[in-house]
Amino acid sequence: MNLTQERVMGMVIAGLGLLMFLNTFTMSFMMLADDPGPRLLPRVVSIALILCGIGLAFYKSEGAKQLTFRLNENSKRMVISFLALLAYALLFNIIGYIISTFVFLSFLTWYLTKEKDKATIWKSLINGFVVTAIIYVVFSQLLNVILPAGLL
Repeated sequence: MNLTQERVMGMVIAGLGLLMFLNTFTMSFMMLADDPGPRLLPRVVSIALILCGIGLAFYKSEGAKQLTFRLNENSKRMVISFLALLAYALLFNIIGYIISTFVFLSFLTWYLTKEKDKATIWKSLINGFVVTAIIYVVFSQLLNVILPAGLL
């Protein structure tokens, strides 16, 4: 079985459907007589996603494009940005909102800028500080949202 874009997308959709189905087992709700509860619709949708994903993965298409794994400059930037976002999401509750957001925004601003000189570093740090402070004030002070302080 060769990898085509349709097959990969089918496997991704089936995987998401499976994760969604497994997540319905963690839902808690009040049981009522003769009521299937709020689990029914997510389970039906997740089973439909699994079936559609499996169908897409095994469907033989005439014009299916072969999947190529070449990283050009834009693909590399996208992968690095995704990994930075993943690290940010993992560290958000550990080191807190302020530090993780400042580091994430500063790094991403610096990384996505073409020139990598001292001025860019300073602009990235200032940008990270200003945006982090604005988001903190809006959510924490104006909207009374409790932002993670971190374990450290």
